[in-house]
Amino acid sequence: MNNQSFGRGSGRGRGRGRGQGGNPVFSRLGASTDQNGNTGSGQAGGFSQPGSGVPFGGASMVGQSDGPVQVSIKGCRGKPEASLFKFLNMKVERPVNATNVNYRGEIMYITVPSMDIAQELLKLSGIRFYGEKLSFQIKPHPVKFGTGTGSCSGSSDSASIRDRLIALLQTRADPQGSALDLSGLAHDPIIQSMGAGSLQDSKLFEAILVLAAQLYTNVITISLANNGLSSLRPVANLGMHFPKLRNLSLMNNMISDFRELNCLSESGSKVPLSNLSELILQGNPASEAELRQPNGGASYVEKVQQRFPTVSRLDMNPVTPRAEPGQETSGPSAQPVSRKLPFPTAQSFSEDAAVNELAVAFLAGFFKLYDENRSGLSDIYDSAAAFSLMVDTTHPTSEFARTNPDSQKRVDLTTYIRISRNLTRVKSQARRIQALVVGKAAVMQTIAQLPTTHHPVQDDKRFSFDAWRVDVADSAQQAVVLAVHGEFTEQPSQNVLSFDRTFVLVPAPPGSPAAAIGSPCVVTNDQLTLRRYNGFHSWLPQTEPAPAHNLNLSPEQQEMARVLQEQTGLNVEWTLKCLENYGWNYQQAMAEFPQFRGTLPAEAFQ
Repeated sequence: MNNQSFGRGSGRGRGRGRGQGGNPVFSRLGASTDQNGNTGSGQAGGFSQPGSGVPFGGASMVGQSDGPVQVSIKGCRGKPEASLFKFLNMKVERPVNATNVNYRGEIMYITVPSMDIAQELLKLSGIRFYGEKLSFQIKPHPVKFGTGTGSCSGSSDSASIRDRLIALLQTRADPQGSALDLSGLAHDPIIQSMGAGSLQDSKLFEAILVLAAQLYTNVITISLANNGLSSLRPVANLGMHFPKLRNLSLMNNMISDFRELNCLSESGSKVPLSNLSELILQGNPASEAELRQPNGGASYVEKVQQRFPTVSRLDMNPVTPRAEPGQETSGPSAQPVSRKLPFPTAQSFSEDAAVNELAVAFLAGFFKLYDENRSGLSDIYDSAAAFSLMVDTTHPTSEFARTNPDSQKRVDLTTYIRISRNLTRVKSQARRIQALVVGKAAVMQTIAQLPTTHHPVQDDKRFSFDAWRVDVADSAQQAVVLAVHGEFTEQPSQNVLSFDRTFVLVPAPPGSPAAAIGSPCVVTNDQLTLRRYNGFHSWLPQTEPAPAHNLNLSPEQQEMARVLQEQTGLNVEWTLKCLENYGWNYQQAMAEFPQFRGTLPAEAFQ
């Protein structure tokens, strides 16, 4: 990513409250005076009360018991609040736990939990922060600030809110300003210090979006995950503020009705998200309930694409879009989009002939033992081998799966889910560790409990694999990573499931049990992913010839282009431009892509 600075918008309005003058979005979040109408700095006299014997308003406070204490700080206005509080925590050697942060002019007012902490802060007077001397005072008569219903309570002027929200956004944007992470805002120290009310408050979100649109004009990715949103009304103006938005995460909110999406779509917004390519709804009641229904996956995709026909990736799974961004999205012209790669697809990929020979020999032997004699697999697993299983419960969304009986069949995955290590669902660290099976004996015991299977290895079109060498840390030895995609039939239920299985293989030592049974390698890692049946047509070779200008690509270049296009979302033309620009150095192209992503035109993407 490049190191360009965070630019601030010129203030040109594209909606309500975009000017640099009195911004109605910010002014309505807080009052500019206290409850008594006072507008001064609010500083009490710095000296002790008569007869107290305490110099400069120190230890003994009149009218203030041991409990929350208000402290004023001079010299920090305009400095990052999060950095200030970390700085103070370090200096007093314990959390300050500042709340109710407000400003009057150049003075910041905070509330700390106890007089002890207030006294520690008082001792810091004169210390420098960002080159400025800080001055602390304990307020014997706390300065009061207005609290409006539904506003950021405690905010005394719109400028202070703006300063804090700018600080928030600067910690949430990527360096080139093309992606904003607005997830989990309720837990952000800056939001907490504002004493903000519920994040369901549209005023707070509108203020954040207005400012973000002014500061970052090229945003294409936004995450609103983990914000407890049950309604999308607070963010209904996303399309107006971010017309280039392509990727949106609403993961792990409380959206229980698909109609909530209408305010972002053509059916309910004057400025809909017409360029949306990726949407994540996973973890919301609406999506979870829909996926539990018969044919839930297909109807889930249907409900999303009724509103966002350009979506090509839903919950991190590819789906067939009904329209390209900018294309007519309704009527007879709105047809599913067919994407073509710049070269014929190959069913499998191997780094070279030797790796291919090893992969074919290993898979034939492995699946024969797995189907007929699982106990025999003990010979080819390393003594410290690791195994994990992940169940993808989302319904397949391919055109094939929409009509295939095996794809639409309700399948009981309970046996697999019991030991599933799906990291998007298993949040407990202890549970994640428990679900990772380590050691040959434990691996053998685990796979022996899984249903009996039959892999149709005699029909090679039903399988695809990729195999390549990797270096082994602290060793001169190399390993082979083998990722295989295919299907199997459970016995005796006759349920058909699709799977991905990734092995890490090392050479079988001479005289080892693996070598004795003819296996060229042993398994050190085995990761199995299961899903409902999704067919095999996606990896079958193309029958159409590649465009003439791409016929001279080598197999290695074709694979680079395929992977880069998948990882970046670039279209064919720009995928090839990117690789050619970096001399077909895939690693360099991927490493530097985030730096220039925000500078690319919309037509560079699929």
